[in-house]
Amino acid sequence: MPATLLNQDSEQIKLALPSAVIAWRKTVFERIFSILSLICIPVYITSVYLCITMSYWELVIFDTFAYAAFLTVTFGSFIPLKIRFFIGCVMTYFIGVAFLLAIGPSGAGFFWLFIYPLISFSLLGNKAGYIAQIINFFTLAVIGLFFYHQMLLWPEIEGYTFFIWCVVSINFMATNIFVMSISGYLLSVTEKNLQQTQSSRYAFVVGLATLSESYNPDIKSHIHRVAMYVQILATQLAKTASSHNEMVEKIDDLMLASMLHDVGMREVPERLLCYKGKISLDDFEEIKRHCVSGSSLLKGLQNYHSNGELLLMARDMALYHHENWDGSGYPQNMMGTLIPLGARLMRLIDVYDGMTSERSYQQVMGHNAAIEFIKQQSGILFDPSVVNAFLHVTEDFATLNPE
Repeated sequence: MPATLLNQDSEQIKLALPSAVIAWRKTVFERIFSILSLICIPVYITSVYLCITMSYWELVIFDTFAYAAFLTVTFGSFIPLKIRFFIGCVMTYFIGVAFLLAIGPSGAGFFWLFIYPLISFSLLGNKAGYIAQIINFFTLAVIGLFFYHQMLLWPEIEGYTFFIWCVVSINFMATNIFVMSISGYLLSVTEKNLQQTQSSRYAFVVGLATLSESYNPDIKSHIHRVAMYVQILATQLAKTASSHNEMVEKIDDLMLASMLHDVGMREVPERLLCYKGKISLDDFEEIKRHCVSGSSLLKGLQNYHSNGELLLMARDMALYHHENWDGSGYPQNMMGTLIPLGARLMRLIDVYDGMTSERSYQQVMGHNAAIEFIKQQSGILFDPSVVNAFLHVTEDFATLNPE
């Protein structure tokens, strides 16, 4: 779910970011199912080989289809997350049932049924976990009745009786519920900490950006608009990008980082920040220093969190957001793809917002004029691929700009 802007015309403007728990669940899902897909390789090979030697061709087709479906759900990023979660949980259940029906009370069948409620609980929530437990209970009860009436063609296990099946099933359910209860507590703590961390990061970014640009009465609206522009443009770029290098992995982090792109303005004399009319070359050089100043400030913060991707993104955007695609920008005259992707996005967004909102140094040019200028400067000021993505979402931009 994308971020949304709340109270856009109010002093209490706020960004409603997607839940950090969703991203965490996505990571858990992909890691668990990636491991399971690797574990299933020898299982699939041996199963298919055995079926071929016994001429069970229908089972060969079924096993191949099932494993292909498992891989698709695991690695198919084109499938909506909730659907991947649901199908993944359902598949673990049916794999467990299939093992129990085919080869009896083996470890494999109980293993898959054991993880079914745990994965459901982790990915789909508490209710799904408890429903999975109920399904497991009835499944074991029905399989037990089939076993009692000798309706299953299990390999003969000496001394294995219906009573033993009941004892094993009861212990299985008790252990599963116990483990799920512990997991539930840990998950609730994790979810709470993730939400608190996300809120703290957001508060820190808004506070720092507002403090650094306190001269600008529109600063809160400006930084929130910029963040939304980043989300729209980065999401579209992921659809139109010609290579993986042109895609943003963590759009939420980039949105927060973009709010700090002008944090270096705190070092610029106030007389220049609200200057009206043409500015001298010396004063312009003074203003240009805000890129390096902002980068230095964020580099200092990185000493306290060296692996923080948010600060790294923010530092890149602060330092390079005035670099041009053709190398004519400042402060380092970088060009092309040497400019970090976040800064290339910010270059276009900063120009667009400057042309469509009130600034002391220029009149509002308007949405259409901004589009024409950006098209003309493709390959000069702006990355052509970023411009191409922008032209697909101009209407979304128009809904956010204040004019």
